[in-house]
Amino acid sequence: MFKHESITLRIIEESDLKSMRKLRNDPTTWINLTDIEPIDSESQQRWFQSLVDRRDRIYLVACDDEHNFLGITRMDEIDRTNRSIRVGCDIVPEMRGQGYGSKVFAAVLKYSFDYMNMHRVWLAVLNYNQVGINLYKKSGFQKEGSYRDAIFRDGRYHDYTIMSLLEEEYRNGQQSAKQR
Repeated sequence: MFKHESITLRIIEESDLKSMRKLRNDPTTWINLTDIEPIDSESQQRWFQSLVDRRDRIYLVACDDEHNFLGITRMDEIDRTNRSIRVGCDIVPEMRGQGYGSKVFAAVLKYSFDYMNMHRVWLAVLNYNQVGINLYKKSGFQKEGSYRDAIFRDGRYHDYTIMSLLEEEYRNGQQSAKQR
């Protein structure tokens, strides 16, 4: 378990699977993901069992004192040699627009840089996901480039934008925030 300010990131438990499946199968969530296939309870259970032996990815539940399930975070493509990690976060629809995404992302970044000793944290976001892009920019991420026409949605192709935050940029951002 990891706590940063009001947000706790904790290990997924079997009791979280129903909430996770509901979040993942919600059209407002999967529209922004690479994989749009619905998840059933049986395949999710197999996925959950596979997490035990995986060192290349971490899934955590985000919660606070008032909410046992705000959403999930994903940390994968963990490259311990080059100190790089890909991150992602999904907040339950009824909690969106209330600042939880920023708080959860702050916790993910602190965990990645201060505890996992990462040098580079990166993500991929669909070019039409302006809410996500704004959150990532606010968190200090910069655009690196795009996978052109990589994702097909609603009858057309969209770019997948790659963004990253380096450790030095993260530390400088923390210092700027303290000075405000």
